[in-house]
Amino acid sequence: MKMHRAIASLFAGLLLCGTALAAPPNALVPQLQQRLGLTEPQVRGALGAMLVYAQEHLSKDDFDHLAARVPNADRIMQDVKLRGIVTRPLDDIEEYQAALASLDIGQPLAAQFAPAVLDWLSAAGLDAEHDILAKVLQ
Repeated sequence: MKMHRAIASLFAGLLLCGTALAAPPNALVPQLQQRLGLTEPQVRGALGAMLVYAQEHLSKDDFDHLAARVPNADRIMQDVKLRGIVTRPLDDIEEYQAALASLDIGQPLAAQFAPAVLDWLSAAGLDAEHDILAKVLQ
């Protein structure tokens, strides 16, 4: 129950965030930088941590489908592991939050990251991928 409350708290912005990102699929990182005021390494690190977290909580087929649509997903996930941001599977929300904190992304900004990614997926017309990722955020 504690984990469900933490997940709900971290991603509460999902319901409050209505601004869509009008962007081509290859512009995810720049869009997140602009929207959230983060550096490129922070965005890539947070996105990589989110993908690692999603990989632990989705079926292989769902994750593979999602990763195929996120630009450079494999490289971004490898990068967070090489940089030491993620050193093991992110089994729960506290581990994901710790990965973001290691990038100097604290609350409330951390809670805005997932909704921004979901908005980008919707704006890029990737509704199925949006729904797949939203499954791990509920």
